[in-house]
Amino acid sequence: MSPRWEVDDYRGPHSARPVKAFLDGLADAPRDRVGAYLEMLASEGNALRFPRSRALGHGIFELRIPVPDGAIRLLYCFLQGRRAIVLHGFAKKTQKTPADDLALARTRKAELTKEG
Repeated sequence: MSPRWEVDDYRGPHSARPVKAFLDGLADAPRDRVGAYLEMLASEGNALRFPRSRALGHGIFELRIPVPDGAIRLLYCFLQGRRAIVLHGFAKKTQKTPADDLALARTRKAELTKEG
């Protein structure tokens, strides 16, 4: 069995945790579902595949989480040392991932790769 991946959320300026804030705002059932998917990511890491995960390009992936009233998407990237960082989360309302959400995830990933 492979070692687990460390899964963490993005930390912004002044220790802001926008992904944690998004997840904390979810009702219990969707939050529990998200927790199960994050556990899959920790267990499978970069071997997690469609339909649970999908590559969006430029090193950004989406965790595809169905919930009773729609879908939740968590955009994440991988860093050295078996680390996955969740960069952004949102409730999906359209077929295509919104460009603004993807751009935000790319910006946050760029911040992380400059730091470390």
